[in-house]
Amino acid sequence: AINYNGEDAQTIVINVANPPFANTKSINFLQNDYLDASSAEVNNVFGRSSNGSGESWSISAYFKAGTHNNSVQTIMFAGGNSSSSDPMVLLYWEGNHAGRQNVSIRYGSNYNYIEKSTPIGSVSNDGTWHHIMITFDGGTTGNQSGQLSQYYSRFKIFLDGVNQTTINSHAAFGNASAFNIQVFRVGRWGTGTSYLRDNCKIDELSIFDSDVSSNISNIYNSGLPFDLSTLGTPPVNWWRMGDDDTYPLLLDSSGTTDLTMYSMNPSSIVNDVPI
Repeated sequence: AINYNGEDAQTIVINVANPPFANTKSINFLQNDYLDASSAEVNNVFGRSSNGSGESWSISAYFKAGTHNNSVQTIMFAGGNSSSSDPMVLLYWEGNHAGRQNVSIRYGSNYNYIEKSTPIGSVSNDGTWHHIMITFDGGTTGNQSGQLSQYYSRFKIFLDGVNQTTINSHAAFGNASAFNIQVFRVGRWGTGTSYLRDNCKIDELSIFDSDVSSNISNIYNSGLPFDLSTLGTPPVNWWRMGDDDTYPLLLDSSGTTDLTMYSMNPSSIVNDVPI
């Protein structure tokens, strides 16, 4: 066959766009379920060499309460090998009990800490997803009785975008120790128990290495999860909690701290997400 018209060449450029952001999965916790990861990268955020050494941070997550009324159901734990005597950052839900139904942040050891909690009844098993954000400004935290109000002011708890008027408590007026994060877990208090129970769910958990309270309106985004990498200050760790994940590994979309699922199975990744 002869082509009497000659030959021509064209260059075709194909642009492959990133798929649109979609949030379709979360992690469901039953009895002894939890997630575990290396603590090295997390220690860069929560660890501190001395009291008030300037390590500010923030935690953001969506949480849906389960039916169990146990108190101190751990959402996130970052602390030492001793889950009671070593300093820790502990975010937990107080269970589906009418006298609690709130979330708390504890900073310090089990014997020397300050703690802030949302109002009683603010997070109940009513089928509602809540956005939780905790911020710490990196300042001093203890342990002088006359400075408790200053220590409490270091932390803020935002629930569904609103800075909460909190219930404050302490043990030994706070903690002035260095923090060395050796254990990082979701759904379990360190090497102890205090698991999340009976269909508690977590979605879009992220950690920032700064106090991002001034950006709460953008991070909360009216309760609609979005691509956190588009923020001016993106998180250093971000777990999608099921989206683009394959059991038993939950990938860190921002850092290198992948979470491994324990006492769980593929059905622990569920199609229940904030709308």
